[in-house]
Amino acid sequence: MALATLLVVPALARPAARMWAIVFVAALALWLGLWTLPALWPGQRWLGEGWNWSGSLLALSGTLWLGTILVRRGGLTWREMGFTWAQRPGSILPALGVASAALVMQVLLTISSRYAPAPVSPETWAYQATLPGLVEEAIFRGVLLALLDRAFLARSLVFGAPLGWGGVVVTLAFVLLHPLTASSLLAVLLPAVLYLWLRARTGSLALPVLVHNSWNVLAYLTAQ
Repeated sequence: MALATLLVVPALARPAARMWAIVFVAALALWLGLWTLPALWPGQRWLGEGWNWSGSLLALSGTLWLGTILVRRGGLTWREMGFTWAQRPGSILPALGVASAALVMQVLLTISSRYAPAPVSPETWAYQATLPGLVEEAIFRGVLLALLDRAFLARSLVFGAPLGWGGVVVTLAFVLLHPLTASSLLAVLLPAVLYLWLRARTGSLALPVLVHNSWNVLAYLTAQ
């Protein structure tokens, strides 16, 4: 939270961007609060045993509620936040090509690393195939990115994807939610950049959600 706030401080100096930066910080705080809420009752699980189903569903609900408020009162649109099936013209083939190449590379790297997780339970398969992509893409590459793209208007085309400072901030925030070891940092940063590029290239969260969940499932499947 502290780093994310620090990174958006430049927007506070500009009246037109100030509101978007403040809402960004509040939205991230809300999401983190809902996501970690079940941890206030140690030893208890509202849903599931090994994964944070409860916090994930609470965080997703909060994200959709916030998105509704931003659409009704803030002037944003669902499409601007990536909640659309429509893909930018000419984007789907290059996006699918990059995503497929990245997933193949991930499988090869997982095999070569000899990564060996504990036996995978049915709950793990169910969780990894559904919630991580939905919950994390909806907030990071969805609501938060849209807010910061309003606060920081400058964009540069990166292989056809319009990216700006907002993309940098949400990627760093996403990475910091994960363990900060050298191996895990690399394993999180590279897919985070991929999900961001897919979102910016296609204008939709559909492919980032699908690739995010596929990335997680393949990590377990390849290591079996």
